[in-house]
Amino acid sequence: MSITHCIFDLDGLLLDTESIYTECLQKLCAPYGKNFSTETKVHMMGKSSLEVGQILIRELDLPMTDDEFLMKSYEFYQEAFPSAELLPGAERLIQHLAAHNIPIAIGTGSSYELYMLKTSGHRELFNLFDPVVCTDATEIRLTKPEPDVFLACAEKFPNPPLSMSQCLVFEDGENGVQAALAAGMKVILVPSLPLSTYDPLVIEHTTLTLESLLKFNPVEFGLPSFDDM
Repeated sequence: MSITHCIFDLDGLLLDTESIYTECLQKLCAPYGKNFSTETKVHMMGKSSLEVGQILIRELDLPMTDDEFLMKSYEFYQEAFPSAELLPGAERLIQHLAAHNIPIAIGTGSSYELYMLKTSGHRELFNLFDPVVCTDATEIRLTKPEPDVFLACAEKFPNPPLSMSQCLVFEDGENGVQAALAAGMKVILVPSLPLSTYDPLVIEHTTLTLESLLKFNPVEFGLPSFDDM
């Protein structure tokens, strides 16, 4: 069955925000003599801001409350995220799918407020997505690796897919890959961290692993070929 709908993660997949997250969270940890490690980061990817804080506080034994983390981290984010750049191949792929009327959505662990901050420099491009499913503190759905975010995307498409297997998810995180698979969707992993940091079992079950969105060939999934190929 060919792919009819595409769903994208945001951070580390379309936008180069993972390096910004690392820089901001390291700044937050430094006054306490703590180091924000890649191992901790893998656990956080795809999670809500609140869950990110809870993981960081627990794993690094930081002397702060959840609310203090949210307040302090947002101060760093507010300054850094508007400068987020698109990752290689992102703009080309988004515009290509939109031009061929392939429904595209975003399913992210980011709150809507952070989503708007991160995408503020690329508003016209991100207006092509419908729906955009974010993860705010008021949401009752579970975050990645649970499938809720991607299932919500499928449900909110103006013309929903006939089957979840017709959805192709693009992800950079281990939690996101597991969420897509749990939703019954195909998933492409474009890792934003060294591949050695990912669980080999997760990689094994991924539909395809690519080093960059530039390497994606839509024809392999029954989608229109790039006009410049």
